[in-house]
Amino acid sequence: MSCYVMQENVVQPNLTVIEAMTFAADLKLGKRKSRFEKCVIIDEILNTLRLSASRNTTSEKLSGGEKKRLMIALELVNNPPIIFLDEPTR
Repeated sequence: MSCYVMQENVVQPNLTVIEAMTFAADLKLGKRKSRFEKCVIIDEILNTLRLSASRNTTSEKLSGGEKKRLMIALELVNNPPIIFLDEPTR
């Protein structure tokens, strides 16, 4: 299944990066993956998108680029074959 990353950042402002990612993993992966496997997936995505240092930062305090990368990271959790990005460089 493909995914779509909207132009606007719609992450809850009071959630930290790791909280948002964990929530997305629980919703998208459910019981197919163990907690450990979900953590491995999340860590790999955060490292790839250079968000590891911001893992405990609330999304409202992220820079514009970090917010956009977080939006992409949330969609990468279930490893979609196709990603549609609406103005990714805005």
